[in-house]
Formats: sequence, structure tokens, C-alpha cells
Amino acid sequence: MKKIILILLIPWLYVYYTIKMLGKSKQYEGEMLPNIWYELRPDGLCNAMGKGSPFYARKGSENKLLIYFCGGGVSWSEESAALPMTLPKMMFSINSFYTPKVYSFMRAFFTGILAQKPENPFKDWNVIYIPYVTGDFHCGNNAFPYQKNGREKILYHKGEPNTRIIMEECKKLFPEIEALFIGGDSAGAFGAAGSAPLVAGYYPETPVTVYSDAAQLFLPGWKQVAREVWHLNGRMQAKIDAGEGYLYDDLIAYSKEELGDRAVFLRSNTIYDDVLTQFGSTLQGGPHEASPEAIRYYYESLQASEKRLAASGLPYYSFVTAHNKNKETGLTQHTMSRSETAYYCKDDVGISLCQWLYDAANGKYQTLGQELLETE
Repeated sequence: MKKIILILLIPWLYVYYTIKMLGKSKQYEGEMLPNIWYELRPDGLCNAMGKGSPFYARKGSENKLLIYFCGGGVSWSEESAALPMTLPKMMFSINSFYTPKVYSFMRAFFTGILAQKPENPFKDWNVIYIPYVTGDFHCGNNAFPYQKNGREKILYHKGEPNTRIIMEECKKLFPEIEALFIGGDSAGAFGAAGSAPLVAGYYPETPVTVYSDAAQLFLPGWKQVAREVWHLNGRMQAKIDAGEGYLYDDLIAYSKEELGDRAVFLRSNTIYDDVLTQFGSTLQGGPHEASPEAIRYYYESLQASEKRLAASGLPYYSFVTAHNKNKETGLTQHTMSRSETAYYCKDDVGISLCQWLYDAANGKYQTLGQELLETE
């Protein structure tokens, strides 16, 4: 019994000591000192349950701004709305689909591109970190009704108004900047791609780099989800309606049309993503698992998306890798930009993701790893 209790406690102790080691962010009270994470809670920010929610900011020594959209699943139906992620579900891998609120342990993930390490070239940038608590890839504006255990509930898909409120505060904190880098991972990768015009609108004269880490979920039904569940803005919806189900492709096409020539788009993916394969299977009506069919489906959709974007004429560059491929399952790592290992690793493309991103932020662009989509 003691052994079982110890096993159950280990994940919780890990989270506790990680948070304790990193320390808590400070409450913002009108003054921001450099190199400290601050928590801000402006009126109107709303999580999936309709309650208030924070965002985080850090002041750097360079007059450059990194906006980072957090990931954390997605809700696309009444069934998925009834299965939010909770700490026990996350600890023990119980099926759940979206993060409904900010958990304190999320402070432990200000790592990789967000870290204040000497080797991170973005360490001196100003940073706005946008938590993901709305299940709508940060782009929705709807109060979606669903039932759970026979009770009527509401999932507040308020990603778009949340981003707008955060950017109002951001503009007060950082009124003038020299460079703007909009990034995000997983669900936040789609958020960065779709929210770029809203964010960049607060800095209309500044060139924009838009980066998505692990954004690939093909589904012909995205247009119905966008319209009936999330309620996206009309111009974004029109792009998705005209598309074929490659949501990321449609979002950057929308953002390019809104931003014109001042935006460049970047994406990084691994070829057999261990999380997106599972979500891809579930979105198609299958089990939430990375079956051989789901792995192949993901790989082929990524392959098709890359070919489409290469031929599109969009200012688009990609970083494709087989990082951390599991010898038994064949699956590869999900996101990389906040990983303390993957972010700096050069493995199969000869340059680290860290360097690739920083080069792009300084106008040096290249596409890497496409051979992995031709030979696998």
C-alpha cells in the first residue's frame, strides 16, 4: 500500500517542487521591473467556465516584443466540451480535450523560447504570455451550450475577446517596439496563425514574424466547427469555408491577406507527432490513440500541407524534424519551442530550432527537413 501511495504522490510532488523552485510570478501593481514575470488580471478576461483569468508579462532589456500563445487541446463539439482537462486526468492520461482554466503549475513551462538562459537569444525580449483556457484555438467568440451529467452548461469560447483585452494592456506596457514575434505551440500555434492580424494591429508599422509550433490537424469539418461552435470573425470564417480542411493553411492565408507584406510565417513540426496523431484520430471519429492508421493519416496530411504551402506563394518557411523518435512506437515529439532539449538540439537538420527562429526574426529565412516528408 505504501508503494502505491508513493507512486501516486510522485507526479504531485514533482509539480509542487517545480513551482517552488521557479517561484511565483508577481502581481502587477503599475510598475514592471526587468526580468520578472508578472501576473495581470484585467477585467473581462474569461476562462472556459466564464470566470476571470490572468495573463503574464516580462520586461526585457531589448525593445522587441514576443507574444506567445499557450496550447492545451481543443473543443469542437458538445461531447468534447463535456471533457475538460483536470489535474487528475492529465496526471493519469485520462481522455480529456481542452484546458478550462489556468493551473498554477503552468508557471513551470516558461521554458525554451521563454527562458531567461544565456543560450536563449530571445532572453532579453519583452514577453507577453497568453494562457489558453477557451478551447477555441484562441480565436472564438461564443457561449457554447452543452450538457454534462444531465445538466445544462456553457463553454465560453472567448479566445478572440481575451486576446483583444490582453493586447490593450500590452500596448500600455510596451507602447513602441522595434520587432514583433508572434508565436505559439500546439493549440497556441493555431492561435498565433489566426490572431496575428489582431495582435499586429496594435503595432501597425512594425514587421511581423508569425511562428507556429506543431500546427497540423486536417479535418474537412473545421468550417462547421468554426461557424457553429466557436463563432469566428467573418473574414477568418470565409477563408476556412473556402478551404479543404487544412486549418493552419487557411489561417495564415487569412493573416497574410490582413497583414500584407509585413508578415512572414514560420512553422515547425515533427513527422509523427505523438499528440496530434491522437487528436487527428479522435476528430475523425476514431479512438483517442496513435494507431498506425492515425500516424499515417497525420504524416500524409502534413506532407500535403507542406506541398500546398510551398506552391501557394505565401512567405512561408518550415522546420521539419523527426526529433525524439520513439524506437518502439515510431512517434515523435509534440512541441519543441518550449522544450529545454528540443529547442536547442541540432539532430537531423543541422541547425537548432532556437537558431532557426532567431535567424528568421532577423530576416534570414530557410526551409529545412523537407526530405523527411519525401523518404519516410
